[in-house]
Amino acid sequence: MNFLMGKIGKPFDEDGKIAASGKVIPELSNQLNHLGYYHQNPPKSLGREWVEANILSLFSENYHLPDLLRTIVEHIAHQVSEVTKHHASAEILVTGGGAKNEFLMERISASTNHKVIIPEKMIIDYKEALVFAFLGVLRILQQPNCLASVTGAGADNVGGAVYTF
Repeated sequence: MNFLMGKIGKPFDEDGKIAASGKVIPELSNQLNHLGYYHQNPPKSLGREWVEANILSLFSENYHLPDLLRTIVEHIAHQVSEVTKHHASAEILVTGGGAKNEFLMERISASTNHKVIIPEKMIIDYKEALVFAFLGVLRILQQPNCLASVTGAGADNVGGAVYTF
């Protein structure tokens, strides 16, 4: 979504207002929901490189920005619902920048019967820095900071390097 907003010189869709004004593009929604990624078994990652290679190419210049954004929001909400529907009692912790998008959070909440938890702003803003600091502490302690169950690596390992100056 931020990529699309960048095309009009804005860093993000504040509170999801532009997405809320759009309509779902059925053919794009269908393409997004049938991407092979969703049928792969974990561990897997929805990294930036994968998104750029597999999703951005689906966005036609013929679509209106509000409709593209709305379609993406509904796609995200649908996929969250799909992933959580087999869990009888689950809470969904949202910690990325999307947690600040009120419309996206409304649509995710509406798509699932699970409680959506949004932490305080400081956690959202500094989560990545905290996680990397924690990974660094694990590295210094020589404890695994790269888990095979998460990354698909052959085994848990201690990743990273320590440099002194």
